[in-house]
Amino acid sequence: MDVTKPGYVEVSSTSSSTAEVTLVVLREGPRKRLVFTPTLVNNERDSAASVRGELAYQSKNTADEWERDTPFNLSTLPPGESLRLTLSSGELLKLHKCVDALYELMKTEGFQYGTKRLLAVDVDTDLVEILDSISTIGQNEKVKRLLSWMSQQDSERLAEALEDVEPEISADIAVAVGLARLRGFVAEASAELDSSNEKRWQEIIERNVWAIGQIFSHPLVIVKREAYLGGKSVHNTGGNAADFLMRNHITGNALVVEIKTPATRLTLDGLYRNNAHPPSKELAGAVQQVLQDHYTMRQSYAALQGDSTPEFRVFKPQLLLIIGNLSRENDVNRIRSFELYRNSMPEINIITFDELVQKAKILLDLFSARDDDVAGVV
Repeated sequence: MDVTKPGYVEVSSTSSSTAEVTLVVLREGPRKRLVFTPTLVNNERDSAASVRGELAYQSKNTADEWERDTPFNLSTLPPGESLRLTLSSGELLKLHKCVDALYELMKTEGFQYGTKRLLAVDVDTDLVEILDSISTIGQNEKVKRLLSWMSQQDSERLAEALEDVEPEISADIAVAVGLARLRGFVAEASAELDSSNEKRWQEIIERNVWAIGQIFSHPLVIVKREAYLGGKSVHNTGGNAADFLMRNHITGNALVVEIKTPATRLTLDGLYRNNAHPPSKELAGAVQQVLQDHYTMRQSYAALQGDSTPEFRVFKPQLLLIIGNLSRENDVNRIRSFELYRNSMPEINIITFDELVQKAKILLDLFSARDDDVAGVV
């Protein structure tokens, strides 16, 4: 098996126990070359003996394509004569690295049926060189192998290496990471859209704080989960704690986040008048809780910070309530009533869990469209 794009090794199973591997060119001239063709073997008798191979010469045909020379039958050699094939030190080293890497592959991953592409790099290969060779590989395989390699590297070395990387390649890396993060969040969050487990959602938000950042269009960091905001009496009772206290990463302005569950109802069943549904007890109570958080934090800010450098500021704290699921409000009167209610309180951002997931899906579509554009020119 030969490939037209350099930079990777292709492994393709040919039976339940063997797999062909991209050949290795040990010596190459204008019309003739010496190659090593390895084969992976699922050896049940001796699992360590998992690689075999063949050395062969190839010549270019009239179509300027490499094809195997006619093999020589050693049994036809006259007595006293022999064949000798000498490998230079560089050729032998290349052969050794190939075989050693294949043994390691079989040791760590075992025999796998199907076809896969593996990036061929040395441990000490410079990142710029790796990215250059990676550009010849299909987009998905590029990302997979690159991230696998990067995860094993020192962060400072990566930062320095990325300074020299072509902007287009850096953009591809950013898109790949963004896609992986978005897909992971969308999959996990979508599976929990009927959940009544508030703690589960707190964990999801904590791992994906960027999902909150996209609501406000600025970067956020978590100051504290289940953050105490003040309000205790002299008897050490009472007090307010928000699900999350976040801050604008640049200005430090505070954001108080309260999380309920997608199972929380947003409106009451009975109509009040004029086809209006009153807010549910849970929604009204959650709104009051957020307002109380805001009031308490402002009143207790000086005591909370003490003499230390402020972890957050209260210039004009933002308030966010994530609650309910609009798909449960399957009536236009309910949806209208909820929309009018939340928009009557501009100081509080009220968003439903399915809206949060939908925002992530929109971003995913935008990233995917760019990824397709990039893949088209690779």
